[in-house]
Amino acid sequence: MLTAKGERWHRSRHPWIYRDDLQAVDGSAAGQIVQVKAADGRPLGQAFCNPASKITLRWLTDNAEEPIDRNFWAGRIQQALAFRQRVVRDSNAYRLISSEADGFPGLIVDRYGEVLVLQSLSLGIEKVLPMILELLVEQVRPCAVVARNESSIRALEGLPQEKGLIHGKLPERIEIQEGKCRFWVDVLEGHKTGFYLDQRENRLWAKGYARGRVLDAFAYQGGFSLQVAENAEEVLAIEDSAAAVERLNENLRLNGQVRVKAERANVFDRLRELEKQGDKFDLIILDPPAFAKNRGEIRDAWRGYREINLRGLRLLNPGGVLITCSCSYLITEEIFGEILREASRDAHRTVRFLESRAQSRDHPVVLTHPESRYLKCVALEVV
Repeated sequence: MLTAKGERWHRSRHPWIYRDDLQAVDGSAAGQIVQVKAADGRPLGQAFCNPASKITLRWLTDNAEEPIDRNFWAGRIQQALAFRQRVVRDSNAYRLISSEADGFPGLIVDRYGEVLVLQSLSLGIEKVLPMILELLVEQVRPCAVVARNESSIRALEGLPQEKGLIHGKLPERIEIQEGKCRFWVDVLEGHKTGFYLDQRENRLWAKGYARGRVLDAFAYQGGFSLQVAENAEEVLAIEDSAAAVERLNENLRLNGQVRVKAERANVFDRLRELEKQGDKFDLIILDPPAFAKNRGEIRDAWRGYREINLRGLRLLNPGGVLITCSCSYLITEEIFGEILREASRDAHRTVRFLESRAQSRDHPVVLTHPESRYLKCVALEVV
């Protein structure tokens, strides 16, 4: 049963109910589907329950009597598939299920051709996962399903970390296609579930700004580099991970791409070196990993984002474009905008705002769930 404050919060349509917004919680309901009631006893709907988690209730349906059974989950998978058929173009790799945004609280499912990779991030979804896995196999017919349950979020839900093949047989190599480019993907060892699928539409969009010399910093396996190379004279791709640089070079060979040069280096150090050398570029892409994973890291993240954007702006030719990103939810659009203003001021450059984007549409944003909008991608022009 919700408190009066909890009921007001529920009316905001946010899909999470916190422990402090409940009058009482039955400890035996851990991982179960419970009926949620208002402070006066009125039924409000049903949710996954985990009394051990700060996010105690994860909303499933406003219908307090709806059977949450095999047909319920089958219908939601069908809806998720239909949505991706509408929004995904020119790729066989995309997010198939995006947690609360698709009605699966705590479940991520990414598709890489004939392989599915899932992450189970809540106790409730973990309990029904065998049924959901069975339905995914029936409806999608993948050759293999891999679990990448290594997120620290699982510890908050009382779940162990684990990784491995849970269905079928993995192909020797997995190749995906994105626009005209192809990539090798390692779904067992690669970042996230193997690739940064949330940047797919932004990588294809960035191609429109490419010309002359391009710098792709935090290049990972070359997603941006390969897309923009078609319109560039040359691309310098900088990445700190030796394994990622090796895969980047494999992807360059796979595409027969000779305009991109991959270089292993610390991006912060290399940006300073390039500035000292007097190097200039016409397009710079900054797509770093999350600098702030908790509120205590926001101050350091601010300094990190300011540093790389300051250097990037100084390295651009007049008329050059900076495409800069943040995947830290805690670095809001307002904070990111302030960081960019500070960087442009300290770089002594006049900077025009061109465009602002979010994650690809297969990673849906729910307006009443602001946590679902986490990726910022901004295009700026140096005057």
